[in-house]
Amino acid sequence: MPKKKNYLRYYKKAYLRGRSAQLNRRVVGFTGLMLFASAIVVACVFVKIESENEELQNETSLAMNRAVSVKKKGLRTDFNAWNRSCDWPLIVVNNMNEMPDYSLPRLKQIGDVEVDERIIPALSEMLRESSKSGVKLWVSLGYRSKERQDRLFNVEVEKFLQSGVAKDQAIELALKNVSAPGRNEHNTGLAVDFNAAGDEFLATPEFHWLRDNCEKFGFIARYEKEKEAVTGRTAEPAHFRYVGEEHAAAIKAKNLCLEEYVSGLIR
Repeated sequence: MPKKKNYLRYYKKAYLRGRSAQLNRRVVGFTGLMLFASAIVVACVFVKIESENEELQNETSLAMNRAVSVKKKGLRTDFNAWNRSCDWPLIVVNNMNEMPDYSLPRLKQIGDVEVDERIIPALSEMLRESSKSGVKLWVSLGYRSKERQDRLFNVEVEKFLQSGVAKDQAIELALKNVSAPGRNEHNTGLAVDFNAAGDEFLATPEFHWLRDNCEKFGFIARYEKEKEAVTGRTAEPAHFRYVGEEHAAAIKAKNLCLEEYVSGLIR
């Protein structure tokens, strides 16, 4: 006699299979929806970040134009054409002129820092002579990458923003102390800071020795108080720049900054 089919059990299994499939479809659909929503959120975040970066770049560019207040008639501010053809020691990098990619430094270690290897003989000789004269000079900063400069600049801007000033003013104030990425002389490998010093360096025997002797080795004091309106930078007594002996002697004799000196050469 054939076994009776248990229809109740059959329909229960069929029902459960249907419900399971329906739940699976809902889970898959919900997961897909969440992934899609997440992708939209991530895309919006990237767009926002890109927009903010572009806005910061535009505001930085405007602030850089205001930061250099050129008072002398005819003084050049655009050195891009000059930088393409000048001798390597005379490249001009400042808030208005970015470090060109075609003029990357040839980096080599000296002490704890890197500099352009072409200035090492002169820098080493200057350090030896200073030691013989009884002053204690050491290089605290040489080459700095654009990425490192970017981080330092953003920190400086944020510091002013936290003090309550508007964003454009914060950028303008930051530019007086920290150059924008790619627009700092340390990006060239031709500039050095001594003794990890700030304004107090002015009162030291080391500073006075450097001011009296640096041109003999091809270096100049780059950011001086009386030249702030031209360089667009706050005075940095510990910051010196290699330009070569001939040019260093002429710059010192005429009491010029690099921007003024090169402007005279271009005419």
